[in-house]
Amino acid sequence: MSDKRVFLRDCLWPYNPPMRILVGGSRLRVSLLLLACPPALTGKCLHPMVFLNSVAHDLTVHRDIRADDLEVKVDGKRARVVSLSLNSGPRRIIMMVDTSGSMSPSPQTSGWGISLRTAVFAVDSVPSNASVAMVTFSDKPQRESDGFEERQQIRRRVLELAKREPKGHTALYDSIDQALSLFETPQPGDAIYLVSDGGDNKSKVSLTKLREKLVAHGVRVFVFLVPSEHLVTPEEVEGEALMDKLAEFTGGYVIRIPWPEIRRNEQTWLVRSATQISDQVQAMYEMELDISGVVASAVRVRVVVANRKRAKSTLAYPRQLTPCLPEP
Repeated sequence: MSDKRVFLRDCLWPYNPPMRILVGGSRLRVSLLLLACPPALTGKCLHPMVFLNSVAHDLTVHRDIRADDLEVKVDGKRARVVSLSLNSGPRRIIMMVDTSGSMSPSPQTSGWGISLRTAVFAVDSVPSNASVAMVTFSDKPQRESDGFEERQQIRRRVLELAKREPKGHTALYDSIDQALSLFETPQPGDAIYLVSDGGDNKSKVSLTKLREKLVAHGVRVFVFLVPSEHLVTPEEVEGEALMDKLAEFTGGYVIRIPWPEIRRNEQTWLVRSATQISDQVQAMYEMELDISGVVASAVRVRVVVANRKRAKSTLAYPRQLTPCLPEP
């Protein structure tokens, strides 16, 4: 394993710059991750590594960005881009599906309603070369797969959920906290796909502590929000807003599928959107920055498109990073 791979494995520190874009009427959040290695781990100061997404006006992912297309400033001072390369390596994803009682269309109705359709869409949004582990949860998490499997195997497992009835309370935060251990050693691009309405009425772990743990492990959370089909409880109302915060903080985003609006062209919309989501999860740029002159513990970062031909590009990047401090 090269020094660079060791650096990426041991020094995964994500930061989230929330940015909202629209996919066929559905609001997404895209972000960029910072990888900065503390001197305690490396013994020397390395260039901080940034994962950058660049999206065109039609939401297709740019795959030909060059370093001179970008202008980076750290605390108002120009920072040199040491290197810029596209990272499309295999991703690891934990698919988490809420199976609690709130996934039913209503308290008086059995079955899944649109919850299961949302879960299938989430699976279809997984990059083709990703490996996926599946976990369901209500009162507690339950592993549904034998480790990480291929996407099609997980799709079959999701469809098998139709034989069950959603039931029980929702320990959402506790379940994410426990599922995180499936990743073991962190790898760049690790993510959780969460299918839920965001309600939580049983967890002991706080959202604040959970977000910090996810950030420490470099895991992004992509929420495939299940809209309520009946009168919602207070925790479900609050849960939707908290899902926005969870996704933003970890570097992911929230996908809201406009089911009523896409009814006439549902399959076309779902296929197009799944491809766009998959591409954004898969294709990220690794950008190394020279910030040797910066000694603050936290600094502001600004990245703009310097090339006028790419002026309509949407960039996702961290507004703040913790630089690698020089050795004492």
